[in-house]
Order: sequence, then structure tokens, then C-alpha cells
Amino acid sequence: MVWRETGIMDERLKFVGECLEGEETMTALCAAYGISRKTGYKWLGRYRALGPQGLLDLPRAPLAHGRATPEELVARIVAEKEARPLWGPKKVLARLQRTEPQLSWPAASTVGEILKRHGLVGRRRGRWRAAGTGALAPVSHPNAVWSGDYKGWFRTRDGRRCEPLTVMDAASRYVLALEACATPSEAEAWPVFERLFKEHGLPDRFRSDNGSPFAATGVTGLTPLAVRFIKLGIGLERITPGRPQQNGRHERFHLTMLPLAATPEADQAAQQAAFDAFRKSYNDERPHEALAMAVPATQYRPSPRRLPDHLPEPDYPAAAAVRRVRSNGEIKWNGDLVYVAGALAGEAVAIEENQEGTWTLRFHTHPLGIIDRKTRRLVRPSAVQPRPAGAGADTAMQGGEV
Repeated sequence: MVWRETGIMDERLKFVGECLEGEETMTALCAAYGISRKTGYKWLGRYRALGPQGLLDLPRAPLAHGRATPEELVARIVAEKEARPLWGPKKVLARLQRTEPQLSWPAASTVGEILKRHGLVGRRRGRWRAAGTGALAPVSHPNAVWSGDYKGWFRTRDGRRCEPLTVMDAASRYVLALEACATPSEAEAWPVFERLFKEHGLPDRFRSDNGSPFAATGVTGLTPLAVRFIKLGIGLERITPGRPQQNGRHERFHLTMLPLAATPEADQAAQQAAFDAFRKSYNDERPHEALAMAVPATQYRPSPRRLPDHLPEPDYPAAAAVRRVRSNGEIKWNGDLVYVAGALAGEAVAIEENQEGTWTLRFHTHPLGIIDRKTRRLVRPSAVQPRPAGAGADTAMQGGEV
């Protein structure tokens, strides 16, 4: 039987009041109100213990849920999140499972609810997604592609400029370098890369944007740093201007390190120490969803291509016309001076003619452009108009002296 729906609290108060008057037996009162004697004694006991508040309904949820996460695990989850405030539930759970696999950890969704109850989850930002592009070669294994970029500059607390240089292995997401540089220059960048090449070997290709010191304006786009890479047999990949999503892995890493710039250190030395600690945590502790929650350090291995003691000279075929670039960046060809690139001053380049009579210029295996027969200028291949059918070949390999 249930209480008559004339107002549950009113009915209960009226029932208790009549019980306390003692004019009717409990059996008679319960029958009059349509409830069992057990229910009647329950409400009378609650009233005597708590007063009118005792007649309110209690929560029906069990005091201890049979599937609730043990408090010991909750405490460890909360402690892990507090130690790594930038990590989400999936990464927190992955690290706990890796460090203590013998424990029965809850699902990632449960970890998220636990962190939310403890006020450790902020408003979720819209997720940054990189658009795919077919213009760049796919990444198949560690050291197939390294990517490099400079994070936007900020000032350390002593007022000095800091522009972090970041270098990453694209396949494993292993951060090879996070350097506190003052400016994006070859003078600061080359020592970093030289150290990386000695420690990790050489990558097959290097991917960057079109900014200094990785690329320059002009037909070849070469800088002294790029020339060093070519001489080491490292292929150059440059993303399309204005399309940072083509280097999406690297851009996503820059989002992860944003808090470092928001809380600058006292000086460059202290900033570098903070960068080193962040890089170690990122490589050795932080699970990565693209790696099935493994950490980058477990996926990376050094390259078998070692840094040579000396930068090698090019090995051009006998049929190629070899010219050494002058100090002003020009070569002499067929009686004319053709500007190539100032970064190649003193280097030997090769001119080869194909079956269509096109003069192509390259440095080691890196294509530089085409010498336009009409203007006698170096241009990109797309800027050259096709020769009319039946046109005779010029004196292709009669170039003048350097």
C-alpha cells in the first residue's frame, strides 16, 4: 500500500500526530491511512529521531556502490593529474596503467568523471585538426622525415628575446631538440643540428616552412643551412606558404608547449632547463594517442646514416657540365652570367641537357631550376614555356669558362 496522494508530507505529519495522541492503535491507524504497520512504525521512529525532517524521503542510491572506484585508485588518479595538469584523462590513465599494470584501473571515461568531480577538468577547447595534403612524401619509419620550426618568440623575465627552435622526428613524434634561441639564424641553428646529427644520425628528409634559416627568397630558395643539409644527402621538403597544416604533427606539438611561453623563466639558462624538463617528459612519460598511447621514446631509434667527418663533394656524371658558383652567386654559361644563389658561393653545380634540349641545373641531387634559353636566367620548371616542335638544339654543352 502507498500513501494517499493528498500531499505526502501532510499525510505523514497527520499520521504521526494521531499516533502521538494515543487514541487509536497502530493497527487501526495504519489501516485508516492505507499503509503497513512496518511503514507506520518507520515514520514514527524517524519523527522521534529527527523531527519533521525525518519524514522527508531519503536518496535511493546505495551508500556504497558495488562498482565504485576504490578510494586508493581515485587518490592516485587525482595525484597523477595534479602532477601533470596539461594531460587529459586518456594520458593520465595510460601512464598509470604502464607504471602499475597490476591494478584494475577504471575506463578513461570514469577517470574523466573523477577528475571532473575534483575540479581538475577545465572547459574543453575545440580540437585542432590538421588537413591532409598529398604534396609531401608519407612518413613510414623513424628518421624518414625530421621536421623543424621556430615557435613564436616571447621574452624571459630578464627582458631577453627567446625564440624556441623545435626539431621532431615525424614518425615517432620524438622531440629531438627544444632550444632556447635568441633569433632564427643559421649561427644558432647549425650547432643544434650538428649535435643532433652526431647523437641520432642523419634523416632521409627534412621538412620546414619557407622562413629563415631554412629557406630564402629566390628561385632556389637555398640558405647556407639548406646547403649543408643537401651536402649531407638530406632531402629538403618545404610546405606550401600559408599552409602550416602540411606540417601538422609539428604544429600540434607547438600547441602542447604553449604554457611554457605563458610562464617564462628568469633568463635563458633557466628557460633552457625548463625546455629540457618538458622535452624529457614529452618523450619519456606523455602517452601519445597517434602511437596507441605509447610514449615517443619507445618508438624512436637512431638513424644508421652517421654524420661524416667532412661534408662530401658532389659526384657528377662525366656528361654533365660542372661550374663553380662565384662569390656573387653567379655562374658563367654560354657566354652569359646566370645568377644561381648566393648561398652556393664556392660550390660546384652541374648543368645537364635532356632530350628536349632543356638545361637543368642541380646541386648534388637537389634540383635548382632550369636555365631559360631566351632570357638566360635560372627559373623554376613551371616558368619555362615548352619549345616549339621541331626546334633545333642550341650548343648545349658549350658553356664558357667559370
